[in-house]
Amino acid sequence: MSMKVLVTGGSGFIGSHIVDRLLNDGHEVTVFDLWESEEVKTHYDNANYTFQKGSVLDDDLVSEHMEGKTHLIHLAAVLGTSETITTYDVEQVALTNVVGTIKMFKHARDNGIKRVCVPTTPDVPWINPYKITKAAVEQFAKLFSNDYGVEVVALKLGNIYGSRERWLDGPKEAPYNYQKIIPTILMNHLKGESLPVYGNGDQKSEYIFVGDVVESFIRALESDKDLGGEIIHVGRGTNNSVNEIIEAVESAWGRKIDKEYVDMRPGEVHIEIALEPSKLKELLDYELQWDLESGLKETFKYYEEQHEKVMAK
Repeated sequence: MSMKVLVTGGSGFIGSHIVDRLLNDGHEVTVFDLWESEEVKTHYDNANYTFQKGSVLDDDLVSEHMEGKTHLIHLAAVLGTSETITTYDVEQVALTNVVGTIKMFKHARDNGIKRVCVPTTPDVPWINPYKITKAAVEQFAKLFSNDYGVEVVALKLGNIYGSRERWLDGPKEAPYNYQKIIPTILMNHLKGESLPVYGNGDQKSEYIFVGDVVESFIRALESDKDLGGEIIHVGRGTNNSVNEIIEAVESAWGRKIDKEYVDMRPGEVHIEIALEPSKLKELLDYELQWDLESGLKETFKYYEEQHEKVMAK
């Protein structure tokens, strides 16, 4: 089945990998984003690829590019747990992440979109704008599925890692850069800087390689099951502490990471995240394929190349 897919946020970390896969599978893809990353620009010679610069809050532009599409992957958002407190205006976070999502659901309904896929985040006690908005997205996904005739499926993601993930001083053309532990470990080491570890480093999350996330989204798009209102955890039910991730990087990379323990970020609390994978198997017939060591080894080369580019400037 050939699909015509609108991917908001398609220039980003997860989005660009999904765009690669959709195009490789022969689907038509329109990326709708505030910027066009180098990764998606590589598809210029593919007749099935289109890029449109724009905001999800622009009703006329969204409606224009939703027309004729069969599926929607809505990834566009203001990202970052601590950054949505310290860096970005809370009103803008809510407008983009909640109002923007509602607008996308409405346009999907008006244009007869067969299925909408959105990412959400694990339930954690750390209250921050990003977490609040993603919790709201889950509820609106259920609402539109139950009462507005739009089949929306939410994929709950843990700590995703892999190539193309942004970091705080990443590409200047990216509208949002944020701090994630694995690229921060790698880039800080390559730059000769110590790694700040917040608290005692015992915070636990489920770390998922981006390749498994892409496969989950593709299966959610293509499934012939009724997935409206479902929240599917993309995980395996295990987790690792920050300290364990640092040790895993050291082992797989063969390098010693210089680290410094610092105070937790504003509002941060100790967390332990593990996802419940039963619906992933039941509804999407999928179990994660990438273990931590394999995923890390697949990731290292990208950040080494990015560091070389920075040093060459």
